[in-house]
Parts: sequence; structure tokens; C-alpha cells
Amino acid sequence: METLQRITNCMIEYEGRLLMIKKPKRGWWYVPGGKMEHEELAPEAAAREVYEETGLTIRRPELRGILTHLVTDGESYVEKRTMFLFYAKGFSGTLRSRSPEGELDWIPVSGLSDIPMDEADRKAVNAVMNEPGLLYGTLIYNHHRELQEAVFELNGRRL
Repeated sequence: METLQRITNCMIEYEGRLLMIKKPKRGWWYVPGGKMEHEELAPEAAAREVYEETGLTIRRPELRGILTHLVTDGESYVEKRTMFLFYAKGFSGTLRSRSPEGELDWIPVSGLSDIPMDEADRKAVNAVMNEPGLLYGTLIYNHHRELQEAVFELNGRRL
């Protein structure tokens, strides 16, 4: 039986900066998030993942993107994930000094183009930061996790 993995990520903005995690495997920056539990609602999963990774409790996360990630071996799709991308400005708590997932830092929104990150993630984050609405996307990677194609739509137009 084929499974579809569900992921939630949450962009947390504070004073013109986004909270990001630098994962040690590739050295790339990501917004906090991770796998959903089977019966979990997407906003609950986003809040849980943010808390586990950062120590912060987000308030009223807003769904801002639905992205499909596909990994192909050239013949078929070997991995399929749906990511629900949330956005939150309100939070409470104290940021962990260390995250189990990697290095935490508040990255200036103006500096997002200067940090190492997946180019499709960068485009999605920038789209959400710069325009209201719900972002849709399909991202295709090869089995080396190299981006092959990215298609985005926001407010009825392709990006």
C-alpha cells in the first residue's frame, strides 16, 4: 500500500526576521516543522512541531501554502509528501538554546536570499512573505534530493 506523508512547517515572523533551523545534514536552513501524527489536524501538528523544535508556543497559525513534494527515481515516484505551510506572528515562550533538529536563528527577511536553502523553499517563503493568499505548489526532486522542477500558483497566477 502506497503511503502519503503529511508534513507541517511554520514560518514564524518577529521584528522583520524569520525563525529558521539549520539542519546539519546539508547545512541548509528550513522553517520549523515535521511529520504529522496519523490523526492530528494540520494546525495542531504545526504547533507541536514548532514547540518540539524551538520551545515556542505559536498562536493562531494561518495556513498559507499547500505543497506537494515528489521524489522520482526516473521511472516512478518513490516518495510523496504533502506539506501544509503555516505562518504565525504571535508566540510565547523562550527559544531553546539548542534544538534537537539543528541550529536555531532569527534570519532577517531581507537576508533570505543570502543563506543556503532549497531554492523551492526560498521561493515559497518569499511568496508567502510578499503576498497574501494561499500558495499552491508541486516540487519534483530526483533521488539525490536535487530539485528538478517547481511549479507555484498564488492568487490564480503562476509564479
